[in-house]
Amino acid sequence: MFSKALFKQSCKANGWMWGIITFAICFMLACVMCISGSGNVGEVAVGVEDTIIEDEIDAQINKRALSYYGNTTDGLEQFDEFYLVNFNADTETVGSYSAEVDAWLASQPQAGDYTTTAEYVLALDTWKSSFPEPEELVEQAYALSISTWLENVPVVADYTSVEEYQTAVLSWSQQKPTVYEAAAASAYKESVDQLTQYIYVKAEAIDPSYTQDSNEAQEMLGSVMFSLNPQNVFDSAYADCSEAIPADYDVQNIILNDVQGNGEGYISSDERVEYRRDRAANSSAIFLGYNMTKDENVNLMLDALSSYGVTEEKYDSFNYTYVNVNHMASTKIVAYQAELDYEISCIDENYANGEYLDEAAYQQAIAEKSEELSAELTDSLLASLPSDVSDALEEVGKMDLYSIIVGSVYFKMAGLLLPFIYIIMASNNLIAGQVDSGSMAYVLSTSTKRSKVVRTQALYLILSLVAMVLCTTITSIICLNVVTVPLSDLNVSKLILINLGSLFVMFAVSGINFLTSCWFDRSKKSMSIGGGITMFFLVATMLGLFGSKVIPSIVRFDALNYFNYLSIITLFDTISIIDGTNTYIWKFAILLAIGICGYMIGSLRFEKKDLPL
Repeated sequence: MFSKALFKQSCKANGWMWGIITFAICFMLACVMCISGSGNVGEVAVGVEDTIIEDEIDAQINKRALSYYGNTTDGLEQFDEFYLVNFNADTETVGSYSAEVDAWLASQPQAGDYTTTAEYVLALDTWKSSFPEPEELVEQAYALSISTWLENVPVVADYTSVEEYQTAVLSWSQQKPTVYEAAAASAYKESVDQLTQYIYVKAEAIDPSYTQDSNEAQEMLGSVMFSLNPQNVFDSAYADCSEAIPADYDVQNIILNDVQGNGEGYISSDERVEYRRDRAANSSAIFLGYNMTKDENVNLMLDALSSYGVTEEKYDSFNYTYVNVNHMASTKIVAYQAELDYEISCIDENYANGEYLDEAAYQQAIAEKSEELSAELTDSLLASLPSDVSDALEEVGKMDLYSIIVGSVYFKMAGLLLPFIYIIMASNNLIAGQVDSGSMAYVLSTSTKRSKVVRTQALYLILSLVAMVLCTTITSIICLNVVTVPLSDLNVSKLILINLGSLFVMFAVSGINFLTSCWFDRSKKSMSIGGGITMFFLVATMLGLFGSKVIPSIVRFDALNYFNYLSIITLFDTISIIDGTNTYIWKFAILLAIGICGYMIGSLRFEKKDLPL
């Protein structure tokens, strides 16, 4: 079936060319894999991805900071309104009750009005039992404060002189609880309860799933209460952040201005608005930094980012410490408020010029501008770019650049150039070259049949390609184990399949060139047609690469993708191999069929054609 002598002759004639080309492609492969795997390619992909991740996290921090700030300023404004209404109502309620208490105090029995101590004690007990019964909560609070005050009445026996006792009594009488104190305390508690319900209703209006027990509703409530800090419940949180505990929320100025008849005007005044803004800005930045750096929230963040390869060490390298998050939130809030104030001043000017029909249109313009600025200041890099560009950047960040360079750039193009040259020249030398030079006549003058000759030459060409790919496989496996590439899906099994795919491509191309070598009697025709087809496939693949999906869409030329349909090298589907799908199998089968057909048709043609012997 085969001629050993002819096989040895073919090895001798083409051995140097095979050895030089094999060494060259193995050397280039080692350089490509080691240099690109030295860290630069991996660092580019990781760098882009980390930049995108950090930018998205920054955007969410900014968005959350402005959300807390807006929610808190609105909540504090509502609290002021609730407080003013409750204070007025409680003042009126406790006012009439205090009159009853004052009348009761005035009716206190005096010891000089009774002849015996027993009669005085009995009268005093009767008087105490006649204390006006409180009904409303504010009345109960006032009654409790009066009772506490009465319990602290000075006792004569505790003083050494009448003057000291009289001074103590005077001081004690001046400490009598006032209507305003009781109304203020009651109004504060009622307003906190009303504010809580207001936030719950507001949260559910945003999204029906934001029920009272939901994290979203609790977060909205927490941001407001953190600023209000009722009964100093958040003092420990401020202390944990090494922040100064804020002073009690100012309600005294509301009371003072209300007593003076300017309660509502004060609440909406620039002074009060500025007070609420400053307090909300400070507390919102602290609240965000405190929440984001808590261990449980950091773990939730790590779980959300784990699919992007973000480990605890990498997240720590992003440096989202309390100080940095607080600073980021504070600066964003200041920038937002400053720009909003400027825009509102422009709207005010337009309103004064009659641009808006009524107050509702004016308020609508302010609301729209506020939302617009909030969106602009919280947009991430990707969100601020056109969708095509942002998608492309995100695509670059997720690309396996090392696999693309090795699989699509080297094995499908650069790594095929020299083997194709070898195939073109070797195929021509094995059949057409010998026919053209007349050496084939010498071979056939022996007892060697044409069928044996063509099978032997085909066997040599195929085995030489197998040996060449075997060398590149060994080289690539060694290089893959030498380098360490982060975030690359390329492994030994996939690398073997890629090498196998390159063998199928070479086999198909060698079949075409073997066919032309067997078909034509002149080297120039064999090489021009077989080599021309081969080079066309390679050039079409190079052009098609810039239109294929391995190129990021931001630099991809979709029109060039049509060249991929003109080359059989496209059947070498490295993307399918790297992605772990089975699409490459039927494509490899087509390449195998092309090669077999080329060898079979070429062999039949050589056996039956008339040779110019």
